[in-house]
Amino acid sequence: MTTIKRHYLKLMAGAAACGPLIWAGPAFCQTVANASSGAAAATALPEVVVTAEHRVGNVQRTAASVSVRTGKELAITGRYQLSQIIEDVPGIAGAAATNSGSSFGAGSDSPSSGLTIRGIPSNLPAGGSVVGVAPAAALYVDGVYEGLGGSYDIDRVEVLRGPQGTLYGRSATSGLIAVNTADPQLHSWGGNASIELGNYALQHYTAALNAPIVDDVLAVRVSGNHYQRNGFYSADGGFNSSNDAKIKLLYEPTQSFSLLFGAAIEDNIQNSGGTTVNLATPNSYQYVPTALGPGSNESRQYWALAKWDLGPATLTYQPAYRTFQESFDIPVKAGSLTLNQTGSISNDHFMTHELRLASNPGSMVTWQVGTLYYDNNLASTSNLVFVSPPLGLLYNADIPKKETEALGVFGEATYPFADSWRVTAGARYDYTKVQVEETYTTQPPTFPPQLISQSIGGEAGERRFYTTTYKARLEHDLTPQNLLYASVSTGFSPGDVTLTTGQSSNPIVLDIKSEILTAYEVGSKNRFLENKLQVNGALFYYDYGGYQVANINFTPQLSTPSYGTVNIPVKALGGELEMIYQPTTADRLNLNLAYTNAYYTGRSSTIVPTGPGTSEPASDFIALDGIPNVVPFTADAGYDHTVLLPGGSKLTLHADARYLSAHNSSGVSPGQLAQGAYPYVRVGDEVVGDLNVMWAYQNYSVVGYVRNVGDNRYKSAVTLNAQAYTVTPYDPRTFGVVVSVRF
Repeated sequence: MTTIKRHYLKLMAGAAACGPLIWAGPAFCQTVANASSGAAAATALPEVVVTAEHRVGNVQRTAASVSVRTGKELAITGRYQLSQIIEDVPGIAGAAATNSGSSFGAGSDSPSSGLTIRGIPSNLPAGGSVVGVAPAAALYVDGVYEGLGGSYDIDRVEVLRGPQGTLYGRSATSGLIAVNTADPQLHSWGGNASIELGNYALQHYTAALNAPIVDDVLAVRVSGNHYQRNGFYSADGGFNSSNDAKIKLLYEPTQSFSLLFGAAIEDNIQNSGGTTVNLATPNSYQYVPTALGPGSNESRQYWALAKWDLGPATLTYQPAYRTFQESFDIPVKAGSLTLNQTGSISNDHFMTHELRLASNPGSMVTWQVGTLYYDNNLASTSNLVFVSPPLGLLYNADIPKKETEALGVFGEATYPFADSWRVTAGARYDYTKVQVEETYTTQPPTFPPQLISQSIGGEAGERRFYTTTYKARLEHDLTPQNLLYASVSTGFSPGDVTLTTGQSSNPIVLDIKSEILTAYEVGSKNRFLENKLQVNGALFYYDYGGYQVANINFTPQLSTPSYGTVNIPVKALGGELEMIYQPTTADRLNLNLAYTNAYYTGRSSTIVPTGPGTSEPASDFIALDGIPNVVPFTADAGYDHTVLLPGGSKLTLHADARYLSAHNSSGVSPGQLAQGAYPYVRVGDEVVGDLNVMWAYQNYSVVGYVRNVGDNRYKSAVTLNAQAYTVTPYDPRTFGVVVSVRF
């Protein structure tokens, strides 16, 4: 048996003993039995296993800001979409999401594009384009960048706040989410199945089966997921559905070598439209029926993970190949204007190869080195046309082809220079090449109408980016249960190039520059009261030298838009506090707090080119310093209570509430501010509460849940158009019942 496996199994050996504790209610982490004994052990918080830093470790001994959620917790509370999975994690918000069952296939080949971590949002595509740019946060599923299958058969979800550029490179600028699904087990048969039914015609079915094929050598795990639900506001239902499946095959011929093969599919049907929600007043909604726009996307993924224990170190190799295809027909309603956007992504292929060599547990210096190759080939089309008025007038059309190649090499080491002191140093070098072949067409508001096209390709469509990131960290054990750390680290997002609509409504070339973020953090992780109380906290300060605010509309009138880009400095500071208290075996309380102040620092001094020989300060287009849709203060409190019933069953009651302080849901220009738009984008103090109850007996459980008990449909996003202000409300009250069995 490999050294890493022995270490991992030692940590996991107590999971069965703590199983009743996990099953009793939403647990905060993947559990391992505590070594204490007697009455204290019965109420001690379990330990936590994490692997997001590419090595197995106890989260309380990991000197980084990490939060963990288990698959059991998410199933109990009815959370499967990525935005719901992370909604109670302090310091993080957003994520691309629809009300379809696959939280990771939300009409985009980059499901992490909506994530905001510690006030740093991701860039948006340029106006007229459906092709995204590299997001500021990364999502990994089973080690695969933007991988499939992360919304079912979940083992745990790890959230790392702060730049992870050294180990992960591109798109880990502000942090990352690592989803780990269940792996095959070599020694036992097992599985699970669940049926979930709820309002808005919810039907959700999941199942998984683990089967040893050759004892101690070969095992397979197969899992599947079907989800369907009507839209929340569509008059005709707005049906959405997802069908997903995954297979993992584990081969372990010797104690020093293992090979995991995986394949996953994901098919989504997402009907947009049906209803446009406008703001009649700053806080009242007007529901306007619109046409229903059909859309669908499908993905396929194949990957492998090979591990070879060489004695002092383990060699890991992970290749992955993923495809994405999409077609859509989206109606757009803005006041009296109606537009229709049609398009497709016919080819979107991702290939990655990652090779790592890492020290085994027991080494005095903990180290790892590696390299990552990334390649993406993409082809798409998009057409935006006025339906009325005037009929059939082209708004814009885009036909891009793009290939992105990246190569990174990295290394990191931790050295214990004293009994209770350790220092970590890491660095990464990345090379990114973007090659674009694109034709973009617009129709300026002239009479008679005429089409204007521009193309780029060859050298004009090529961009190269060279980036170096680093990490330095100092950590100190005050006691075996109290850790202090301080770090400075950097992360980056590579640049891009595309065509969009210029100030005179003609096509223009838009350069998106690479971005570097420097982060300073101090934190502490603690256990008190004989491991009954856990208190983890961190303070941070971010310096973002050139945050790219793409898709700025220089002329906000809907009929004659012109898009540009603002490369503007950003600062962010704040902190998070996570507390868990388990006073008895039947009671558990948690409290999560976060404060974030993210703001532009150079609106007046940043000069923006607006046309040939013309420029204006960024303050002419961005009226406020605060970055939109960043909530300054959030608080999440939860309580679990378990009642033992006659006959050996148990009843667990859970309640939680999330508080969001007042904030702006959208950016505004000075002109929009003068027209009175500010009250429309302003969101007041909001509270959202959830309830659930679970009855469990041996391997059976029944869960009833209500999310958003108060039906608080606050403004989660606002779009300011010249004709109307449209709003995306927070999901309404939803409820359901989940019946599950494990065997």
